[in-house]
Amino acid sequence: MNKKTAEKIFEKYNRQDDVVRCPYGRAGTRKLLNTYAKAAVQLYGAISREDFVKIFNDQNTEQTTSQELYVLLLPLVLKDGWYGFYKDHLVHYWFFDDFEQVERLLEHQAGKSRYVPEKNEFLEYEKGDLTDNDHWWDVYRFMQETFGYSMNTTNGFYEVKDYFTYGNGISELGPILDRYDLVFSREDQFHAFINMLMTAKNNTRTWLNKGWTPEEMQQQIRPRDNTAMEFEVVKKQKVGRNDPCPCGSGKKYKKCCAKSDNLKTAHLSREEGIEFYKIWYGLMHFVNERKHVIQATIKPDFPNTTPEEQIYKVREILWENPELIDEYIAETELSKERIEILSAWRNKHIKGMFFILEYQPDFAVAIGANENGEDQLYGIKGITHSIAFAFDQKLPLQIETVLLPFKGKLIYDSFIETSSMGFGDGAKAAFQEMYKKALESGIITDLE
Repeated sequence: MNKKTAEKIFEKYNRQDDVVRCPYGRAGTRKLLNTYAKAAVQLYGAISREDFVKIFNDQNTEQTTSQELYVLLLPLVLKDGWYGFYKDHLVHYWFFDDFEQVERLLEHQAGKSRYVPEKNEFLEYEKGDLTDNDHWWDVYRFMQETFGYSMNTTNGFYEVKDYFTYGNGISELGPILDRYDLVFSREDQFHAFINMLMTAKNNTRTWLNKGWTPEEMQQQIRPRDNTAMEFEVVKKQKVGRNDPCPCGSGKKYKKCCAKSDNLKTAHLSREEGIEFYKIWYGLMHFVNERKHVIQATIKPDFPNTTPEEQIYKVREILWENPELIDEYIAETELSKERIEILSAWRNKHIKGMFFILEYQPDFAVAIGANENGEDQLYGIKGITHSIAFAFDQKLPLQIETVLLPFKGKLIYDSFIETSSMGFGDGAKAAFQEMYKKALESGIITDLE
């Protein structure tokens, strides 16, 4: 939403012409309503006037109405700008630049109960800090000990804290750390950091949950939700047809995943796999000839005898300079189908960090950021083997790769880097919540 549109929307629902003098005897009520309004938008982000009036009236002998709320608070909206009116809601000033974000927040809040603390606790939120647990200070101290006592560490902490408190996911964590040059020297440090972050987030009151913490929401859902995703372990092992299925369903293997394993639907067909590698190695050959990355010659054909660690170096140069695909298409005689495939790789590839959350019969389900920086689920097929077959690590599994469209399917560019890092219960619970929210938008199985 552009600035001019946002200003028009604000003026529409907060009209200067509607301002009147405070009615006689209501100055004290306006002062208290102002405190409640600041606390409410801090705790919920947005709240309907009807819900707000109910909370106020339930906690005070002094009573008000939705209409009086507008009359008494409008002058303070225009003077202080802490909150504002939007349609029939009170909203936080963060939304003044993009009221479409209010609609998205309300979609996430729909169907959830509202956390309403007692009056004294409720008014504490006027101070503008939703952090009513000590876990965030554990994160801050850890970052200081790991990265040093600097402004970069402090600023990075507050941006991470705001992102995890008000945002919906984990996809921007890497860019935030990069922005402040905060680099972990050991993998176990990152492991500890993620678990501390998830513990802090799980105990932080959030707008998305109408003021409940994720942990409190899980406690509400758990007794009635028998469909919650469990993170299973998938092993590369030989399973007898009458053995329990390794997916954890409780069924015999022959009655469960043997069907999809036999169909080999979680990876490309043999013919598709060969076609992919022919196109891929042709591209690798061109990039290496153009950029002289390695001394070896990469044959533009399948199979290829060049060691994978050498091809990896060429692959890294490609994704640093994806315009090389345009040059390859322009300078090479290719079929129409291969040109279309390569053009899709050029324009629609997604490079980044993902977390594999589960294995389904047709693909591995991973969560990562889409083009808008929002969490999205991706259904990724293997090339010659399923991703489940390729790895025997516990889920969730952190990976870095490049996702590619290929003949109506979603695959990766033949390289996946994994982390041996494990996740604690707090992190797993947060991933489960992220999975459920992202599932509302479906699982992307094709980027074309």
